[in-house]
Amino acid sequence: MHQDTLLLRQVHPSFVQADKISSQVFSITSQVFRPTPKDDYKLSVYNGEKYSPKESHAHFTNMNSDFKSYGVVAVTIQECNNEALNCTENNFPFDGHSFIDFEELPNGQIEKKAKKLKNYATERGWLYKQGDEN
Repeated sequence: MHQDTLLLRQVHPSFVQADKISSQVFSITSQVFRPTPKDDYKLSVYNGEKYSPKESHAHFTNMNSDFKSYGVVAVTIQECNNEALNCTENNFPFDGHSFIDFEELPNGQIEKKAKKLKNYATERGWLYKQGDEN
């Protein structure tokens, strides 16, 4: 993976909120980029060199009927590096699976870095939303 590789992140519908001014505008919460203890503080992403945003969405939602995704946003490896977060492609449980590693950070730092990643992704905008034809 390269510094400009997009790390594609699925956005659970509960992490999307309508803009208070326009119900047509949706934003994401920082929870999209906050890893959990059950995942060993490793945030799952798709390697954008191997999947398009649409392909990653289809793969994710078809993998398990319990997996829900409103759409796909992304950060780059460089943006993660800017926040001192390592990115690794481990190809498990599928080829192209990668993760952003928050494992060594205290909770306060996890929250701050999740907000920074959310800001990067928000600036980039939605790369794919459920029902898009692109």
